[in-house]
Amino acid sequence: KISASWWSRLRARKVHVGVCGIGFGHASRVVTVISALKDRGWEVSVSSYGDGFKYLERSGIEVKPLPKVSYGILPEAKVSIKMTIFRNLLLPIRLLEQIACEANYLEGSSLVISDTRASTILAGKLSRKPVLTILNQFNVRVEYPRYPKLIELVEAMAQLVGDIWGLSDKILVTDYPQPYTISKQNLVIPKNLSSKVEFTGPIISKFPQDLPPKEELQRKYGLDPDGGPVILYHATGPSYERRFLTEMILPILERLAGEYQIVATLGGGNPERPFSGLKIYPWVDEPLELIKLSDVVICRSGQTTLAKSLAFGKPLIMIPIPAHSEQLGNAYSVAENGAGLLLPQDELCYETLRNAVEEVLKGGFRTNAEKYSDLAVSLNPLERVLSAAEELALKD
Repeated sequence: KISASWWSRLRARKVHVGVCGIGFGHASRVVTVISALKDRGWEVSVSSYGDGFKYLERSGIEVKPLPKVSYGILPEAKVSIKMTIFRNLLLPIRLLEQIACEANYLEGSSLVISDTRASTILAGKLSRKPVLTILNQFNVRVEYPRYPKLIELVEAMAQLVGDIWGLSDKILVTDYPQPYTISKQNLVIPKNLSSKVEFTGPIISKFPQDLPPKEELQRKYGLDPDGGPVILYHATGPSYERRFLTEMILPILERLAGEYQIVATLGGGNPERPFSGLKIYPWVDEPLELIKLSDVVICRSGQTTLAKSLAFGKPLIMIPIPAHSEQLGNAYSVAENGAGLLLPQDELCYETLRNAVEEVLKGGFRTNAEKYSDLAVSLNPLERVLSAAEELALKD
């Protein structure tokens, strides 16, 4: 017998999606989910803040604003424990503000989806809604040798966030299964939650075969089919760290332009001056096209950016945000599997970058990156997200 509640939820098909606004990664994968939900007839409301809010708006999605949270950054784009704590002294109040906003936004929804957002989960549970959470990390580690007492405080706060994530009805981890898990150091799942956690693989809107042919893309971006290897600098991450690395690396790439075809996409910024020999795009609507064209991708080491590049079989030169434990762990993981090189920001110069590019092009990095690509093709993460959403929304 089909219950009245089942039919009611089927007719409603309204979902609220709360998106972490730090950097572009969370928003970029959620854009794919939102589009697919709408294609299946869902009414979707979306909330975010910071870079995520801007990315969603730029993607043509109506997004509702939330009070902003962030971590502290030093002038050299290094994560600062002291500044993180100082910047978040009012975090409990900010969290309550976010919960209040979310409770209003999700009214009438039959399902709540959170991409890493604790306040979205709490608002959903307080409103007695089923909650589906999308994550790429579960354990927040702090890589900082100084101030051990402060580290203990930050890790205790991070544990609380993990406990909130654990309140979800279902948790989908958008990372590759072992042994190719990118954020393996940050994905130690508690045994009591293992039954509700599933590794889906990275959420990607398109694979190489879904994009125009390589020759057509070469014409679009003005690249020579008979020219040298294509090196893509893909600027991602929070705005300050993104700009800092861009200002460091563009002069170096300019010196390499005689040896390689170099393309840079800046994630919404503009270079301070013209750079000869570089094809610079302040913004591209479909960065996967440039990833398809590239022979090497240079980027920060956020999980989403690495996962997408590896899904296209592209080896990486990874420059993690200094003292950012998740990015450091991601870079170590990919490097251990031979699919990329870790280049610390404080070692970045013409010689080190040139040597890294030469090593990645000559070594077996491409072969190892293609192992991720083969795995990504065999998975269907987007369909798994949609199926989980349907199951939870129709659950009595």
